[in-house]
Amino acid sequence: MVTIDDSQPLVPRGFNLDTVLRYAARVVCSPLPSCVAVGVLSRGHQGLRPQDKLAATAALWAATHFALPAVCQLAARLLGSRRPPVQWADEVVVVTGGSHGVGLELVKRLLRAGARVAIVDVNPFPLDDAGAGGQWRCYKCDVTDLAQIKSTADQIRTELGDPTILVNNAGIVVGKLLLDMADSEVDKVIDVNLTAHFHLIRQFLPAMIRRRQGHIVSIGSTASFGGLPQATTYCATKGGVKLLHESLRREVASRYEANNVQFTVAYPGVIDTGLFKGIQLGRFLLPNLRPDSIARAVFAALDSGQGQEIYLPAAAHILRAMYLIPSGARSGIVNFLSGTDAAMSGFAGHRKY
Repeated sequence: MVTIDDSQPLVPRGFNLDTVLRYAARVVCSPLPSCVAVGVLSRGHQGLRPQDKLAATAALWAATHFALPAVCQLAARLLGSRRPPVQWADEVVVVTGGSHGVGLELVKRLLRAGARVAIVDVNPFPLDDAGAGGQWRCYKCDVTDLAQIKSTADQIRTELGDPTILVNNAGIVVGKLLLDMADSEVDKVIDVNLTAHFHLIRQFLPAMIRRRQGHIVSIGSTASFGGLPQATTYCATKGGVKLLHESLRREVASRYEANNVQFTVAYPGVIDTGLFKGIQLGRFLLPNLRPDSIARAVFAALDSGQGQEIYLPAAAHILRAMYLIPSGARSGIVNFLSGTDAAMSGFAGHRKY
């Protein structure tokens, strides 16, 4: 069985915003804020002994870090807001692009949990039965070919059962200016990154609606929120993934009343898979991510049974607010902070399709 290391932080260590926030969180979670609060509140009480202040500090710290979270968890259980644990042995998970990068890392964690996994990829799965463990099948399928998608979906249903989870992960990029791209390259990026999502969802969502349970995951990008020169088609498709996720989530809940069908979308920055090799973004705000970082975050969302929006690294949260700024100023600010206008000038990434 493959060894999986989940001990590292989701965003690599180094001089970046996430590291700063991690250390800031440690300070906030330490007794220091409680000590400061007690010191400020006790200024008017001259009779307090040092040991009294120490006891008050310990009590305040324990209340805020142990008692309050425990009360919140208990309230969540009593109010029914916590979902029952996922029974992974009953789950059938389809992962596109599951033979490499984020998809491969996610498949490893799903197999470790005991799920039945269908890996859909044009590339062979790199692990054997002994290395991967669990129950899995690898289906060679070009997701730009609707006939292949339908045939593969039928095979999955026959061999593993109706999928309960779909992870639309496959993606490509052609790092060229739009006017320099061939017609076939434009079509390929759109078909892999966006159109395939529609066709795969149409294959597997009906069974989830009938069962009133399921989970669909879309892998978007920080590019879902803004343009990047020399990656026009990629950004457009990832923006489409964002709106597909938002529209479909509401459509399923309001028109089919299948509120237990969950939707998760991930908006990662640059991932070290070779897809964006050569891209130069501001590393303080947007450090490169390991494939396992996204896989861990997605698996945690699936394991919670609750749909989520995943933003990595921390600066990705800022992108949600950028559209409050006029477009001209917004472009200037983003380029100043991360150098997006020239980021793709040294692009040398691979294409798996």
